[in-house]
Amino acid sequence: MRGRVRGHRPIWRRTGWALGTCTVLAAAAVGSVSDPGAASVSGPPPGAGAVSAAAGQVRSRAAQLNAARVQLAVATVRLATLRNQAEVIIERYDKTIVSLHQAQVAYQAARQRLTRAAGAESASRRQVGALAAQDYEAGAGGNSIVSILGNPGGPQAFFDGAAAEQQIGQQRDEALAQNQASHVVANVFREQAHRALAQEQAAAREAARLKTAIQAAIARQQAAVAAIATSTKRLEAELGAAKAHEYALQQARQAARPGAAAQPQALAGGPVSPAPAGAGGSVSGWPSSYSLAQGASVAQGNIAADWAMTQMGKPYQWGGAGPDTYDCSGLTMDAWARAGVTLLHWTGYQWPSGPHIPIDQLRRGDLLFFATNTSDPNTIHHVGIYIGNGQMVDAPYTGVDVRIDSIYQPGGLIGATRPAG
Repeated sequence: MRGRVRGHRPIWRRTGWALGTCTVLAAAAVGSVSDPGAASVSGPPPGAGAVSAAAGQVRSRAAQLNAARVQLAVATVRLATLRNQAEVIIERYDKTIVSLHQAQVAYQAARQRLTRAAGAESASRRQVGALAAQDYEAGAGGNSIVSILGNPGGPQAFFDGAAAEQQIGQQRDEALAQNQASHVVANVFREQAHRALAQEQAAAREAARLKTAIQAAIARQQAAVAAIATSTKRLEAELGAAKAHEYALQQARQAARPGAAAQPQALAGGPVSPAPAGAGGSVSGWPSSYSLAQGASVAQGNIAADWAMTQMGKPYQWGGAGPDTYDCSGLTMDAWARAGVTLLHWTGYQWPSGPHIPIDQLRRGDLLFFATNTSDPNTIHHVGIYIGNGQMVDAPYTGVDVRIDSIYQPGGLIGATRPAG
């Protein structure tokens, strides 16, 4: 796993960085979402009503996003329930298929018994026919005195023939009984084999129907979850755009107040010349309303960095702010809270939360920001916490746990901020 720590050495995985968006994408939202207003403000200073309207837009977007997240959670639970039901149904299907196989084996055995019974029936019929012919040849029915006296062998020969005829008749009766029994047995085997196989075939058809139905239900629910997830990401982007717009209006209104020093736009414009020392600003090339001295202390940075490292292995989750899951800005917010510094849960607010620091002057705990366009802070999409030696702790993206990365691994490093202490 990339970024896991074995001992004290991070293990890097040489794969392309998949851009993991934080809870709210500032830049991607501004560039791709049709939302009233842009992050930068031009023209006359905005009034209080415009700022209030922008704040209302943020609340509306946040409410829509929360509703979508609830809907996504419900749909995900429904999908998990369907998958559990599918396991039961598919196991039942497997059992039915085994029973069908057993019924087919029994059916074949019954057919063999049926064949033997049919053979016995045929044999008994032949035996009855043979006995009937023998009886006929023996001249059954001649029991008059003339037959007795006229027998060439005398009376004794007559009585011997009568006894033989009686024995033949008994054998005929036994053969008829055996024939009837064989016929009954053959019919019983035939009926049992047919009924057992028909029942199992019907059960197999029903099991297959249920299996197909539950698999189709799961496919539909998976599509529904994917659609809601896509909608949720769109709403997250729209919320990011709304927050960026609100922030820009607030900055523009503050800069226009009588007697107030001009406040540089931390979310708009490109690199500028370093501000004079003591006049606010940063030596990083990005404007800031904080002086370098206003940044947090070394001790605070160490607290934030050390605590962030204890969170490695926890899963990434959209909007996660601990204690069990995090997104990128949720992790940095929680880490700096341990050091007594309050940050808001959004990269767009964390970027201007303190002086911007040159990369060659980084200290542990400084926040590192990544953007799709390194000349435009509006495109910031990710943040990590510097821990020294060119490394940072971050919550990258869905499916990847909190881990250690090189500060250059994601690409698009736009700058660093030391939160104001």
